[in-house]
Amino acid sequence: MTFVGHKIIPMKVFYTIFAILLATAILLSANHYLSSLDLTIHSNTFINALFKYQSLAFLIALSVLFITLKISPESKQLLKIGNLKTIATKEKWLGINGQTSWKSSGLQLLFFVSIATGIFMFLGVKHTNSLCNFKWAFIPLVLFISFANSFSEEIIYRFAINGNLSQHYSKLIVLITSALLFGLPHYMGYPSGVVGVMMAGLLGYILSKATYETKGLGIAWAIHFVQDVIIFTALFMMNVKV
Repeated sequence: MTFVGHKIIPMKVFYTIFAILLATAILLSANHYLSSLDLTIHSNTFINALFKYQSLAFLIALSVLFITLKISPESKQLLKIGNLKTIATKEKWLGINGQTSWKSSGLQLLFFVSIATGIFMFLGVKHTNSLCNFKWAFIPLVLFISFANSFSEEIIYRFAINGNLSQHYSKLIVLITSALLFGLPHYMGYPSGVVGVMMAGLLGYILSKATYETKGLGIAWAIHFVQDVIIFTALFMMNVKV
């Protein structure tokens, strides 16, 4: 047990937060040392940098996965799609009325979140005059990178948090913790700044809610994957000139 003020924090919670913060710090500083790593996976420098970053993120995610399973063996129940028939608990501000299953609510959230992400990324592509730079050849790489990135981030920011904190704290605390730890690093991501933090934080809350209530990563991973496809497609258009 670790003491903070008059409260006792279970060691598994302490280890979880520490592991996530360490993983986040490594990933945020990755570009500084990966750029000096003489490793060529792809001839294009932008794509090569993405592959190196995703390789590192995957290894870190596996480490977090191992740590989580080690300190919370019961967390393995989350490593499945989850029960899509579960009724999504009511949250008016998310448009959830508390009467529909996560199968329906998940599709609804996927639609509206994707529209918001799409509009934001479209504006970014337009601003850089890259609207005509889309190539179908991007799609296989975009799908692969989106799959890898969404997997790594769901393991770090959903699986570890829900798997280790749910036994000790209320649902709201679990969801907010996931939103904060997922949102703050996006200050340096894309979208960046305060807008990036707010968008990622909201997405993190939604994905954690889905994971918590369905007892699985299926919906969270699916929604995250689609957002990454939209984002990486736009990034390819802005950064890969062919």
